[in-house]
Amino acid sequence: MERTALREKIEETLKAGAFGGPDYFIDVFDDGDAYVRILIISRQFDIENYNLEERDDRVWENLSKTLTQEELGRISRMVVIHPEEIKWYTL
Repeated sequence: MERTALREKIEETLKAGAFGGPDYFIDVFDDGDAYVRILIISRQFDIENYNLEERDDRVWENLSKTLTQEELGRISRMVVIHPEEIKWYTL
């Protein structure tokens, strides 16, 4: 599967699952020749109630319902973050 089709499939899967709607910003972009990276930003990721591992687990669970093992293996990095956390990294 080419990267463009993979990016589209990942984005469609996330939006059709638990990460659709205006509360989520999703970007899937190229990382080298064969891999993609995923960025999800949302205020729905309550800083106090969701740790980073739980957020990642939610996304992987959603993706694994639709993507093959080969497609999942082409995801090189995933960042799932609350907008307030971005401020911590940019101060």
